[in-house]
Amino acid sequence: MSQMSFSDFEYAGKRKQTRRERFLAETH
Repeated sequence: MSQMSFSDFEYAGKRKQTRRERFLAETH
């Protein structure tokens, strides 16, 4: 994973909770 991805993840997570939850589920 790139650092940019992490920042984008946090930014996108705030805008879209569903995407954040799905991403976390895939990561964990």
